[in-house]
Amino acid sequence: MRWLCFGSFVVVALAIASACGGGDKPAPALTDADLKNIVTVTSEGLSLQLTLQSDSATTNAQAAGTFADPQKWTANYEKWGRTGGHEATYSVAGGQEAAVQTQAEVYKTTGGVTDALAALRDVMTSGEALTTYANMGYTDARIDVVDAPKVGDDSSSYRIQVIYEGNRFDTQVIIFRRGPVLGQASIGAPADSAFADVVAVAGQMDAKIQGLLSGQPSTPQATPTAN
Repeated sequence: MRWLCFGSFVVVALAIASACGGGDKPAPALTDADLKNIVTVTSEGLSLQLTLQSDSATTNAQAAGTFADPQKWTANYEKWGRTGGHEATYSVAGGQEAAVQTQAEVYKTTGGVTDALAALRDVMTSGEALTTYANMGYTDARIDVVDAPKVGDDSSSYRIQVIYEGNRFDTQVIIFRRGPVLGQASIGAPADSAFADVVAVAGQMDAKIQGLLSGQPSTPQATPTAN
């Protein structure tokens, strides 16, 4: 499977394989185990049956390396106070051309995570993402803002469409923040897959973030497997 990547969060393109000042409220410290817990989701509430394929921590350098200007984003992460990240990738039972990805980053302050979300929105809507996709060999790339239910304290939803080897693929993405955490849920599949599933995945992540911020134990859920 080939992955279409862009941004500090990897956008799963299916089977093809700034910042303005925010508040400066100190945020609770979250560990990598906490972030792994956030990105570990199940098939509950989805029309998809998921199997975990991989998960890993993401450093600032690794996250910055997914942008066209890594040096700029490395400086951004230092300025915003990014202290860690984790991502997980899932395959979908019965759908070799579908995949799910979850990602979470934590920042020192709520102001930092607010600025990070604003910068990612700018990437998605300014044409920078489209240029990157074109440079990767994808044609007729298009990004539409989707009117989806709000997740977390603030969120933005997108549908990314690309043509690869004559076939159209969609990636549905929700980027959101809750407290000091920036989360992303992505589902990549052949065209016209349902947006409700990515909303449900983001909702699972948001519920875990709320639990962690309220002081509940951060025990990861069992790895989901296909039925």
